[in-house]
Amino acid sequence: MILSIHAARRALLTVCCLSLVACSGGSNSRIDYKEAKTLPALEVPPDLAGPVNTGVEDIPELVNGTAQVAGGTRVLPRAEGIEIARDGSARWLVIEAVPSQLWPRLREFWATLGLELKLDDASIGIMETAWAENRADAPGGFLTGMVRKVFKNAYSADTRDKYRLRLEPLADGRSEVYITHYGLKEIVAGQTVEGFTETAWETRPSDPELANEILNRLVVYLGGNQQTAAAVLEDTEVEQSESRSRIVDDMLLLEEGFSRAWRLTGLTLDRIGMVVDDRNRSEGLYYVSGVDQLADADLEERGWFSSLFSSDDGVEKPEKLQVHLSGDDATTRIRIRNEQGTPLSREQALPILQQLQESLP
Repeated sequence: MILSIHAARRALLTVCCLSLVACSGGSNSRIDYKEAKTLPALEVPPDLAGPVNTGVEDIPELVNGTAQVAGGTRVLPRAEGIEIARDGSARWLVIEAVPSQLWPRLREFWATLGLELKLDDASIGIMETAWAENRADAPGGFLTGMVRKVFKNAYSADTRDKYRLRLEPLADGRSEVYITHYGLKEIVAGQTVEGFTETAWETRPSDPELANEILNRLVVYLGGNQQTAAAVLEDTEVEQSESRSRIVDDMLLLEEGFSRAWRLTGLTLDRIGMVVDDRNRSEGLYYVSGVDQLADADLEERGWFSSLFSSDDGVEKPEKLQVHLSGDDATTRIRIRNEQGTPLSREQALPILQQLQESLP
C-alpha cells in the first residue's frame, strides 16, 4: 500500500494518541497565521519621524443608513473615516487619510496577524507578505500543540497563503486599500523507491473570502467596531449581469468610463498575478510583469514541480509589459504594450486580453 509521508505521520500519531482525541479543540476563525515565536517589535529608523495619529484610529459607531449605489460602486454601511466599498465581487476600503499617513499603520497591521512582509514599497503603494501556513486549515487544540513540539510538521496544513495590499491615492485626499489573496496547494508529485509518495506545491485559485477576512481584521485594527467590520463579510451574493467587455482586434473594449475601468483593471491585474511595478493614472498606464508565485515560496519538498518555474533551463522570465487604458466617460480601450511602449501584435496580446476579460470583477 502506498502512503504519503504526511499520511504516515498522521496515521502513526493517531494510533499513539487516539485516547486523547476528545481533549482537542479548534478555532472558528478562518485564518490563523501566528507562529509560536514572538514577532520582533517594529522600530522607526532614527532619520524618520514616528507615524502621525491621523484620527483614523478612532472610528465612531456605525452610521445608520441604507447602502448607496453610484457609478457601479456599492458603498456598504460605513463608520466615520472608513467606507467599505464593493463593485461586483470585489471589496475594498476607502479611508479618510493620505497614503503617507496611512502607510505606517498598514505596515504594523501585518505583524498583528503573524505575517511577514516580503515587499514593502511605499513609492508604488504595494505591500506583499511572505507565504504562510494557515493553522486554521490544520487540526488544532491542545493535543496538536503537544504533538508539534515533538514532530515539527506532523499537523502541517496542505495549503499556503500570501496577500498583496495595494494603496491607491484619491484626488480628494482619501486612500483606497485593496487586498488580494494568493494560494498554494500541496500535490502528489511522485513515488519513492520505499513506496512513499513525494509531494510538491502548485498554485491554487485566489480566495476572495480570505481576502475579505483580512479586510475585516484591518477595519477593526484601524479602530472600527465589530459591526462595522462585519459589513465586509455580509451581502456576498453577486448580481449577475451581461458582459460589458469584448475583444476587438488588439484591444479589450470596456463599456465603462475611464475611472471605473482603471479600478477594475487594477483589481484584475492583482487577481491574475501580474505584478504592478508602477502606474501612471494620468497617462493610463500600469507597468506590470509576470510573477512566479513559487519562486519565493521557500517551501520544503517542492520536488519536480518547482523545476517548471526555474530559470536553470534557459527559459527567459516573463518580460515587463505596459497595460494602457484610454477612453472617456462611456468607453475604455485596453491595449498591451511591451516594455518600450510598442503595442503587441494581436497574437501576442490576445492571451493576456482574454485572461483580463475572464477575470474582471
